Amino acid sequence: MGDNKQWPAADFAALLWAALHLYTSVQSFKYGLYQTYTGWIWVLLAVWLLGLLALDVWLAAGRPRLLRFAKRYWAFSAALAAGGLLVSTLGLSLGGVVVLGMICALLTPLYQLMAFSWLLFDELAGLRGSVQFGVSWSAMLLFCLIHFIYFAWLHRRAVKKGVPPDGPVDPGAGTVE
Repeated sequence: MGDNKQWPAADFAALLWAALHLYTSVQSFKYGLYQTYTGWIWVLLAVWLLGLLALDVWLAAGRPRLLRFAKRYWAFSAALAAGGLLVSTLGLSLGGVVVLGMICALLTPLYQLMAFSWLLFDELAGLRGSVQFGVSWSAMLLFCLIHFIYFAWLHRRAVKKGVPPDGPVDPGAGTVE
């Protein structure tokens, strides 16, 4: 018999969402520079958000290894959001650090969340200037922290439940004597 391991559906869905995420992140960054979001970008962002929420629900019964990765991902995203909040609030100019943070933010949901926060706080609530930036970065940080807490709880629950790191063991995979 061969080592024909199949990918679980959750892993495949996570990979598809990651590709969608990266594409959406680049598009959000590109259109967010001048806040010229088009109808297509809003549709793309809505699909991204619905995919994220569906993936969150689907991973609720995930394996500890995948949940640990998701927990670390959201911790990294929250750290970048906290850095963005600090830079926007204090008006710091850190040069290369800001550029590195902007590149790293392509891997996180910050550009997508920035578009949603711009729509919510600038267009709908009418906040302008530094108040809008502070509120937007605070909302993005809160979103990332809530996700981090959720995945930390799921990871702890999966570890306590005793689910093996690679998923439940197939009951028919016993040894033959």
